[in-house]
Amino acid sequence: MKAIVLTQTGAPGAAFALQEAGMPTPGPGQVRIAVEAFGLNFADIMARKGLYRDAPPLPAVLGYDVVGRIDAVGEGVDPARVGTRVLALTRFGGYAEYALTDARAAVPIPEDMEAGIGTALATQAGTAYYMAEMLIRLHPGERVLVQNAAGGVGSALVQIAKHRGCEVYGTAGSPAKLDYLSKLGVDHPINYREEDFAAAVRRIGGNKPLDVIFDALGGKAVKEGLK
Repeated sequence: MKAIVLTQTGAPGAAFALQEAGMPTPGPGQVRIAVEAFGLNFADIMARKGLYRDAPPLPAVLGYDVVGRIDAVGEGVDPARVGTRVLALTRFGGYAEYALTDARAAVPIPEDMEAGIGTALATQAGTAYYMAEMLIRLHPGERVLVQNAAGGVGSALVQIAKHRGCEVYGTAGSPAKLDYLSKLGVDHPINYREEDFAAAVRRIGGNKPLDVIFDALGGKAVKEGLK
C-alpha cells in the first residue's frame, strides 16, 4: 500500500514523502480500514514541526482520524463488520491507504455522509463534545467564552453552546474569522489582535463573571480568564 510518511520535521514539501509500506494486519480487537479520507488536525501540524510530544518517532505515518470502510477484522471482532463504512480515531497511521485501529474506535456512519464531515466529527467535534457535554454540562443562559473559536474544536464548541442556549463570546484574529463567527452564531465576536479579550468581555458584559471558558491558549490567557 501507499502511505504519506513524515521523514523529517520542517516545511510540508520537504517533510513528507509518498512511500510504499507493508499491508497492516489487524491484531486482536482491531479492525483494518480502507481509507477514503483522513483528517488534518493541529496535532498533525505540530508533529510535522517537531513540537508534539505525543508524536511517534520518525519515520512516521501521521493521521488521527479517518473515514473509510472496514475490510478486515482481528480476533474477537464480529466478522459482520467487514464492509461497514466508518469514521475512526486512529491516533496516527491515517495518512495511508489502509489503517488499523481499535474496533471500539470505529463508528458506523451513513453511506451518504461526506467524508470531510466524518473526519471533522472524529477528533475536532469529538473533543468539543467531551468538554461541553461530559466534563461539564452547559445550561441555557450561561455566558460562555470560546478562545480560538474559529478553529475546528472552537467552531464545534460554539455550535454546542448555542444549541444549549448559551450567550457566546468568541475570539479570533482577523476580520474574516470574526465574520465567520457571526455567521456561526457567536453573540460577541472579539478580535484579540485589536483588543485584550478580558477587557472586551468586561466592556460588553460589565463585571458579571463568565460561567465557562474553553481555553485553547494556556499561559497568560488562563490567568486572565480566571480573573
